Amino acid sequence: MARAPRGTAGQADTSPRPAKKEKGERSPAMLQFFRAKEQYPDALLFFRMGDFYELFHDDAIVAAKALDLALTSRQKSADGEDIPMAGVPHHAATGYLARLLEKGFKVAICEQMADPKTVKGIVPREVVRVVTPGLALDPDALDAQRDNLLVVLVTGGAESALASLELTRADLRVCTVRTPAELLGELVRLDPREVLVVGDAQEIVQRTLPRARVVTISPLVDPLARIRELLGDPEAERAERLLDERARQAVALALAAAKESQPRASLGVRTLSTYDPAAFLALDDAAIRNLELVTTLAGDRPGSLLALVDETRTSMGARLLRRRLLAPLAEVASIRRRHDAVEALALDPPARRELRRVLGDVPDLERLATRAELGVASPRDLGAIRAGLDAAELLRAHVFASSVAGDLVSMAAIDGCADVRDELSRCLVLELPLVATLGGIVRPGVDASLDELRTLEASSKDVLLALEASERDASGIGSLKIRYTRVFGYYIEITRTNLGLVPKHFRRKQTVANGERFTTDALEDLQEKILHAEERARTIEQGLFEELRTRVGKQAGRIRALANAVADVDVHAALAELAQARGYVRPLVDDSLILEIEDGRHPIVESLSPAGTFVPNDVRVDAEGERMLVITGPNMAGKSTLMRQTALAAILAQAGSFVPAKSARIGLVDRIYTRVGASDNLGGGQSTFMVEMRETAAICAGATRRSLVILDEIGRGTSTYDGLSIAWAVAEHLEGVIGCRALFATHYHELCELERQRPGRVANFNVTARERSVDGQGDDVVFLHRLVRGGSNRSYGIAVARLAGLPEPVLARARRVLGDLERGAGRGGAEPVQTELFAGPRAVEPSPIEEELRGVEVDRLTPIDALNLVARWREMVRARR
Repeated sequence: MARAPRGTAGQADTSPRPAKKEKGERSPAMLQFFRAKEQYPDALLFFRMGDFYELFHDDAIVAAKALDLALTSRQKSADGEDIPMAGVPHHAATGYLARLLEKGFKVAICEQMADPKTVKGIVPREVVRVVTPGLALDPDALDAQRDNLLVVLVTGGAESALASLELTRADLRVCTVRTPAELLGELVRLDPREVLVVGDAQEIVQRTLPRARVVTISPLVDPLARIRELLGDPEAERAERLLDERARQAVALALAAAKESQPRASLGVRTLSTYDPAAFLALDDAAIRNLELVTTLAGDRPGSLLALVDETRTSMGARLLRRRLLAPLAEVASIRRRHDAVEALALDPPARRELRRVLGDVPDLERLATRAELGVASPRDLGAIRAGLDAAELLRAHVFASSVAGDLVSMAAIDGCADVRDELSRCLVLELPLVATLGGIVRPGVDASLDELRTLEASSKDVLLALEASERDASGIGSLKIRYTRVFGYYIEITRTNLGLVPKHFRRKQTVANGERFTTDALEDLQEKILHAEERARTIEQGLFEELRTRVGKQAGRIRALANAVADVDVHAALAELAQARGYVRPLVDDSLILEIEDGRHPIVESLSPAGTFVPNDVRVDAEGERMLVITGPNMAGKSTLMRQTALAAILAQAGSFVPAKSARIGLVDRIYTRVGASDNLGGGQSTFMVEMRETAAICAGATRRSLVILDEIGRGTSTYDGLSIAWAVAEHLEGVIGCRALFATHYHELCELERQRPGRVANFNVTARERSVDGQGDDVVFLHRLVRGGSNRSYGIAVARLAGLPEPVLARARRVLGDLERGAGRGGAEPVQTELFAGPRAVEPSPIEEELRGVEVDRLTPIDALNLVARWREMVRARR
């Protein structure tokens, strides 16, 4: 069991110091510890001692706090101080490792390299792997539904290189990003667990990815040499031809980190892939966050778009769907091919149901194949690969037998790895142990020596009786017996009367009172086999398992290719299931600049609403026509929902999904920008308004004519006139300078003037509401959630405040203040009424004109007197100005 827990673990220092060698610490085991620690000074060292992984010195202090372990001591050093020690049981180590990786630690695993029972003296130990958050392989440390990425960022100059390595899929990719905004967008899209930075970008990367382990490292002297060493000459030549120095550094450093992680294994990575971020619909941090693509604003997966649309049946499919949502395509033909596959499955429910049934039996072949390749797969992992290959073959058979084979090309044409499947079926038993040392892995008939040992182990008595009978017949000694004692082992007992018949190959072993005891070569061989049969059987079986794992590992690339095809089918079948269940339609995606949606719906809001209550809406924007919709209307009427659902429709369509609408035409979108809601970054010294302006600046700098921009309440974080001015200027820039498609929601009703100034390019719309009178006040509002042409001149703020439960005295005062303001600046441009916000209700002092007006006798006033009176009042008003 683990050391008894103590207290509550806090956040540990993720960079443990090298262990300091104390005087007197000269035991062979501790010297091994120090040598290993010197190799990996920045890692916690898990040092195997018997059934525990022990940690010493500062490592023990840090790990005890992080894992809530008891901190003990080994022995006192020469100066009388205790040596801190903490430990975890080796059979439960993966759980502890997962917790350390979650906290951002780096851990080196130092194993015993021989069975202590077979070693005289000190047991040899070596570091067999180094685990970091981005290079984890244990399932306990991984999220099955998302990639586990290590990213290397090399900055310098205007451009930066970014290499991403998914070790569990043996996938290495590299790209060049041209601007800081593009870099941050790519980092957010990849969402790595670990980032190694060459340059001075650590601080900004840590702010962008607060949960990632971010470390600054030094560049390599010769990155091409490292690529050549780990990937071979062809890939090194490709790197030299295709990549600049920054990209070569990024690739080489990613490979170097992976090799340090698995020092005793060959890497599963065989090739590197290059890509251009411009091949995908660009989504920055604000868009991913505000649209709640993979997590909600609170950081939870439930309630996000991904959680809603993920009907996949495999882990590989879930990860692929997540990648597609975060990187929708920006090429029409590829998007349409995805839609073809979804449509084929949507139109053939029996085929879809059968495929999804079989998909449910496919394990995580991608990661299992990599575990085999890296030599860490367990017997059950190989059994899972066997089951997965069986299910994949059945899946291929169903694809071929259905009407969808032509649309699922990846599955129909892929290598089914039949030879690997057959070998695993031939070699492995059905029920497999968790670890290889337990035995019970290999089928009978695979290895003759193993079968003999198993037979011997199971029927040693029968074998001894058979040998006894054979020797009795050959010698003619009827009383010959084979017996056993703990001290002398097995022997042949011959009575004194039969000593003359003893064969020459018998060797005297012991003299007893009534005869002699003998042995033979055959008996000694049999004794050796019987006494050590189980141990030798397990040793042979473990060797056979490791050989099988190596053979399977050599085919990992083929297995991963098959897994990719399975994931592709899974995603298409899941999206077809989604479309049928929720009434989504195939969008028309083309190269136009039109975005037109009929009866569009917000997928998440609709799923949370009672059936049939969500109000759909039409939206049409055209960069060559009405490209900007100025949307007004009350709070809570649905402006934000409308805009978000438009952006989500474009993302779903270009990711390859059907969309929630009656019909949809999506002219290809290259970027989606959002400025939605109020948020601040107090830790970074940025107010709500500063965050708003930064996001707006990024939109103005990065948007193109093909972009879709969603703006909600620009300028609300400052004074009314400042905010209105900024909102007006931003709207003019987006419409007139960039010319992109934009939805602009606002409570600044003055912006409706843009439609008159820019006819045919700006259109006013409002989300309707109906006001009802309550207690003589027009304070009750019914939201109709319907988008109609024309601007709104009211925001119904007091009505919404009433719905929120604001006290009636406050509402009454708000009505009076609103009336004062509307009689001032809001009515004809007169000077605003000075409203005393902290004064209670009081009588307004009458003006001189009012006093004189009270004394006028209208019946006796002549026309000339009336004109003179009005002229005098006019002069009085002018004098007040």
